[in-house]
Amino acid sequence: MNWVLTVVFLISFAFVHDANAQNWNNSGAKLGKNSRIPEGSSPTLEQMRLAFNNYFKSDSFRPRIMISASDIPLPVQFDVQNDDYLEKQMNNTGLLSYILVENGVVVRDMISPNDRMGDLVTNETVLNSQSVGKSFVSYLMGHAICDGYISGIDQKISDWSLFSDTFYQDISIKDLINMNVGDSKYADRSRIKFKNPDRKKNVNNRPMAYWSSSLKGTKRSKSSFGSQFNYNGFLSNLAHNYIRYKSGNEYQNLLKRVYQEKIRIGHGVSFIKVDNASTAHGESDLKSGTMRSTMFATRYDYLRIAMAMLDDWQTDTCVGKYLKEIYANKVRRQTKGKSPFSSAAGYAGFFHTDFNGVKGTVFGMNGYGGQNVFINFDTGTIVVAHAVHQDYNWRKLVFDAVSTN
Repeated sequence: MNWVLTVVFLISFAFVHDANAQNWNNSGAKLGKNSRIPEGSSPTLEQMRLAFNNYFKSDSFRPRIMISASDIPLPVQFDVQNDDYLEKQMNNTGLLSYILVENGVVVRDMISPNDRMGDLVTNETVLNSQSVGKSFVSYLMGHAICDGYISGIDQKISDWSLFSDTFYQDISIKDLINMNVGDSKYADRSRIKFKNPDRKKNVNNRPMAYWSSSLKGTKRSKSSFGSQFNYNGFLSNLAHNYIRYKSGNEYQNLLKRVYQEKIRIGHGVSFIKVDNASTAHGESDLKSGTMRSTMFATRYDYLRIAMAMLDDWQTDTCVGKYLKEIYANKVRRQTKGKSPFSSAAGYAGFFHTDFNGVKGTVFGMNGYGGQNVFINFDTGTIVVAHAVHQDYNWRKLVFDAVSTN
């Protein structure tokens, strides 16, 4: 009897949920699956709150690999100044959190007001990286190279038998992280198209062995080697799992060294994984799950990660040399200028570069919904912005803030 009542409750909840969503849709945006807000739309506040709870938080309930907080978190220095324009943006857009650092000090620091979305976000709330996580995979790649697990960005992944006899078997790390492998026939943003372009599946919902098995027999032409930029989520997942494959049993120790001991995070961070990887496809290397590039961290830990990247660059550590090497080997891409993503004319190892209207050596990390982490390596300026919708003035709050005067 109890299970019958449970089923009735769930059906009733779903009906009410859908009815409420439809009511909001009548006066705002037409929400997508899991309350995803379409880019360029005009959602209501209720829809943005719904998106935060149903879309952005949903990944946090998936299986994860956790990295605990450092025993001695990196201190963050503050000299916060009022900013009327930022406050107005917080009161009228999808911005959740905004941090601006100049000369190593936080000078702007604001969360959405409590009567808007501030009751959903605190300094302890872990926030979804979206595609910002791709850049974190690149940063992890630098550490994997510096720790000797991978020889360098010219190394090919052909030693990973999982992807033998597939389109991806002979790509180099450089082309992989530059998304410059000419795979538009098979990969489309967040989906794999297989041999049949009409058959698409989300890259985040299945283990690597599933993809390698499905892609068996796909071949590369000579013209596809390092010849075409194609931004997609499969390559960042592939890169992350190659790091895990090469580091083997040391993978979690690698994460610990990077996040606990070097970055010195203040709260636990986590990478999402596809659990229960199917051994039926022969994925003996990753029986405990396939890693995604999606990460969850608090607002100040996103800042600590950016600060670590800046320190590596400025002090010319081994990882700093890696960052400079991928910048020197960046590829060109087309720009449209309608978003931070489409304003980048360069792409350097899972980092966006060469933004229209931005001066200086700037690495940009951008994700769906208005997640933006930008670093100017010349001036040391850092911007960390999180949102549920990129309807805020990102040109002023991100581009202008980080640009060299």
